[in-house]
Amino acid sequence: MPHFEVATGRKVLYVDGRPFTALGVEIPWWDLIYGRYKETETAYDKLYPAAEKIGLNTLKVPIKWSMVEPEKGVYDFSYVDHAKSMAEKHHLKLVLNWFGHYASGDGTIYGNLTGELYAPMYIVEDYKTYPRAVDADGVAHHNAASYDYEPIIERETRAFRAFMQHIKDVDSKTHTIVMIQVENEIAMFGFDRQNHKLWRDHSPAANKRFADVGFTDDLKFTAWDLSYNWIRRITDAGAEVYPLPFFHNYVGGKVAGWMVGGAPGEDVETYLKNCPNISFIGVNSYFCAEWRPDYSCERESQATVDELREPLLRYRVGRNLPAITEINSGVSSITSRLAYIAVGEFGAPIFAPWSLTVSFPESNQPYVLNDGSLANGAFALRDTYNSLSKALPQISYYAGTDKLKVFMSGVPGGRFSRTEDINGAKVTVTGENDGKAIVIHLSGHEFLLVGYRASISFNDPTFVWPEMKSIQVEKVYWSDDRWNKDGEPTYGVDQSKKTLEVELNTPQAVRVSW
Repeated sequence: MPHFEVATGRKVLYVDGRPFTALGVEIPWWDLIYGRYKETETAYDKLYPAAEKIGLNTLKVPIKWSMVEPEKGVYDFSYVDHAKSMAEKHHLKLVLNWFGHYASGDGTIYGNLTGELYAPMYIVEDYKTYPRAVDADGVAHHNAASYDYEPIIERETRAFRAFMQHIKDVDSKTHTIVMIQVENEIAMFGFDRQNHKLWRDHSPAANKRFADVGFTDDLKFTAWDLSYNWIRRITDAGAEVYPLPFFHNYVGGKVAGWMVGGAPGEDVETYLKNCPNISFIGVNSYFCAEWRPDYSCERESQATVDELREPLLRYRVGRNLPAITEINSGVSSITSRLAYIAVGEFGAPIFAPWSLTVSFPESNQPYVLNDGSLANGAFALRDTYNSLSKALPQISYYAGTDKLKVFMSGVPGGRFSRTEDINGAKVTVTGENDGKAIVIHLSGHEFLLVGYRASISFNDPTFVWPEMKSIQVEKVYWSDDRWNKDGEPTYGVDQSKKTLEVELNTPQAVRVSW
């Protein structure tokens, strides 16, 4: 079963017995219509072959609670089975997003009653049995559940347990489904995150718990309350049935200086303390130099390498593994640059832009057009994912150690030349036009090079005749637990400078030894 285990001093995701990183993109969900779920089940079928063409190894697929439990106590997993079948047909793994709570819009349990119904209709309609959250003005929000009442937690826990039991029944041998994202962001009332009146639930049950436990801070209470009384119970129940890795995705940005999370109800330290079956918490990190009032991007970010690292560094909290669970999906170099940093430097278990058919925050630049063809930033993402995939187990294993270094320009599009010591060996990498490289020093005089639009050089006194006959340079890809030949490498030896230079013009992996 997919799981984390300690390797090279940190936790590494293993799938099918090998180190693995989910290189994904998310697909939408709003064309799956309540009351017509079976009829609309194939709405996103064209995205699976498109994902394969881009070079994804994983697709993030949202599963709404309302689809799994269309009637109280009646479960339907046909969409889960359909997604699994489509993924296997196109050689993809799946991360399933359990959407019982969606905090990226107004409200959390529904945005509308067609394609954005997250909790089942029986929950939505019965606000007496399943009370709603109340803001500081005493107003109950019909589209936001209160998680201080037992009935809704009991129903969602029961449904999530059935969901995990079904996954165990159909996938415990094939391991197509590798992780579960539990909910979509966490917030009490939705996306109006700076409004202090929406920082906690003021329902009678919530007020009683707030007083009984002795809280004085609304944000700290909400993070504790939602993690301990709700998420802990859901994930514990799911893990008891089938303990796949579970994770959260948090909003980028900040609400308060002490918390790591961008919405009222989020805080990495609190959740990891209260929810032992949450493996990690990723960040939805969108970069834009100038935002419009509607949250689209007016001016593209030119983020430096240090700025790209910032959200990942901020999420290095306790036992957490920083990950990028959403990122820009337009025509931007941000995404490809951050992929190398997140996967190589931080060992992120998942990297996944949002989404295949909708670009954000850049407008009208989707990876996949209506006819299923690739467009816009899909080709840059394909170069990035194809290069990483050629040696993904090795990158996943050595990521974040002193044996692996990532090289790229400090700013988008620039030329660069950097010399670094990698576990005792000096290596120089040059590149341009958003070229990038990963260099892994495997042992002694053995290296693994991954990248494109870059060249990598080594200096050694043995790079002269006849000692240079020991040099071996192989262009390769990893498959079936072995290295396979992938064409001829481009390299040269300058005996006067005692230098070996390897060219990575196109996405590739190269083994070098002497």
